[in-house]
Amino acid sequence: MDRSTLLHLIEKFRRGQCTAAEEQLLHRWLDLLEQDAGSYFPLSAEEKRRIRSNMLKHIFPLSEPAPRRVFFRTWMKVAAVLLPLVAAGAYYLWQPAGNRHNGWLTQQNQTAQVQQFKLPDSSLVILGAHTTIRFPAKYTGPERIVKLLGGKAFFNVRSLPQQPFIVESNGIRTTVLGTSFSVASYKELYACRVTVMTGRVKVHTGSNNYSVLNPAERITIPGGKTPVLRDTISLADNMAWTRGEIVLRNASLQELIQMLREQYAVNTSTSLDISEGSYTLRLPANMPLRGVLDVIEKISYKPKIHFTMENNQLSIHQRQ
Repeated sequence: MDRSTLLHLIEKFRRGQCTAAEEQLLHRWLDLLEQDAGSYFPLSAEEKRRIRSNMLKHIFPLSEPAPRRVFFRTWMKVAAVLLPLVAAGAYYLWQPAGNRHNGWLTQQNQTAQVQQFKLPDSSLVILGAHTTIRFPAKYTGPERIVKLLGGKAFFNVRSLPQQPFIVESNGIRTTVLGTSFSVASYKELYACRVTVMTGRVKVHTGSNNYSVLNPAERITIPGGKTPVLRDTISLADNMAWTRGEIVLRNASLQELIQMLREQYAVNTSTSLDISEGSYTLRLPANMPLRGVLDVIEKISYKPKIHFTMENNQLSIHQRQ
């Protein structure tokens, strides 16, 4: 029901010309649009009370009960009006704890394909494979915070200088005012990796300012004592995952293993020198793992490699 139809029903109600069915419809929309009614649909509190009072009279008439069949049809109509509202309320209040907790929402991508959605401030988010983030149901404070719990995510941030946008991951904060960038966090690989596509971002903790990054710059912050790495990268290749592609160019075995961990959430082990190898490939991100492994085996050299999988443990061997 659009706004013009709703206004028409309101006028009919004021003239006392609404049918019972129209009052039921109006009653339902008053509940759905309670917050907007004051701004867009000028109904007084008394008029709202009258509509609800009239609705109750239709449901519980003061006269003798209607025949059983009419009573049943009446309750079927009432159920048709109320059930969508009850279901919506139940979905909101009783979501699984993993999806809603203390006013924070959790968004999970448990697939190998990217997922795209908008945050409450209309900032765009693209979630990589096997990625989880958490954010407030509504931004009301001085900051807009997103918590990256694992995986990687790309953010195209709506510019609100008075309310900075911050991504938190393993105690590391990436702060922007309006830009596009990605943040990744994999416990087995590194604590945080930030890549900037447009604008500038500041990567810092409470006591340590790591860097201010410009477009095409990246910083990798390890979880241990390994030095922080800052480098310049090809945006087209490094952001290919947001387009649903896997792209590697002259990648070492270490980079190859990293891609497999990120994209397919598999544990890997090898006795080979992971600094060796030169792998170049471009594949769709939704390609099954077995197909990707077959391609890698065919193109690999120095060393040629072979994969075996057992209980989600991927082993990499040298192939003769």
